[in-house]
Amino acid sequence: MTAITKILDGSRSAVFHISLSGNADLNDEVLIDPAVDFGMEPGPSLTVEQIWYDLIGFDARLEFDYLLSDTPIWTMSGGQYAHVDFCHFGGLKDRSDMDGRGKIKITTSGLAIGDYGTIIIKVRKD
Repeated sequence: MTAITKILDGSRSAVFHISLSGNADLNDEVLIDPAVDFGMEPGPSLTVEQIWYDLIGFDARLEFDYLLSDTPIWTMSGGQYAHVDFCHFGGLKDRSDMDGRGKIKITTSGLAIGDYGTIIIKVRKD
């Protein structure tokens, strides 16, 4: 199960709280969709500025949606709490060219019954 809550939606940035639990891995599940969440045109329009996460029992990978092959954002290892701040170098921008849809997706590895995790993502709207 994935529960996604937008906890801040400003004119230039937004913050999402994502709670994960389950009995099977997620494969390219959409977490943030600029068209749905912000009413923006589909396309490369977000930059990830910060991520906080704590994953118990599984690993995860974030990617920007792209028609040919997704653009990696960050890999999150299970069993540890982490906060990563990409603002020092301008954030991790969607580099998927004009064919990208701008969505942020997650794929997990090892998500099983009893596993759970929390992710907070701060994005900038470009």
